[in-house]
Amino acid sequence: MKPLIVVCTDFSACSEKALRRGADIAARDNTRVFLINVCGPRRGPTHGASEWDSKLWYEDSMSELKQARYKYFSGLSDTEVQYDAIPSAHPASAICKVAKETGASLIVLGSHGRTGMLRQLLGSVAESTVRHAPCSVFVVRDNPE
Repeated sequence: MKPLIVVCTDFSACSEKALRRGADIAARDNTRVFLINVCGPRRGPTHGASEWDSKLWYEDSMSELKQARYKYFSGLSDTEVQYDAIPSAHPASAICKVAKETGASLIVLGSHGRTGMLRQLLGSVAESTVRHAPCSVFVVRDNPE
């Protein structure tokens, strides 16, 4: 069976870079891809609602993942690319769990490169993923222009 890589996105500009890099790696190494979006209630979109609507978030995320699947991984067959939206208050833990459960050989994700107080307040999904992942992690940095 072909190796599997997990490619993570939060649909930000930084994640676009990670998606492109994940697509390059998948094409070069002839791998399968599991494309995921992990989001918790604190960070989920509200679309004007007073409470986080998990069903709406899931539907929106799946739609965006499907678009990303065909934009970046169109050269791979449907059996070689899976995607899922995963609700979790701890994105790094959820990413590592997916990698472990799928036997992934690599995780690809972006890093916004926050430092100082902002990083302390928001944490770093990339850093925590690197520390706890069951496989190698490729972090794509968002270089400010």
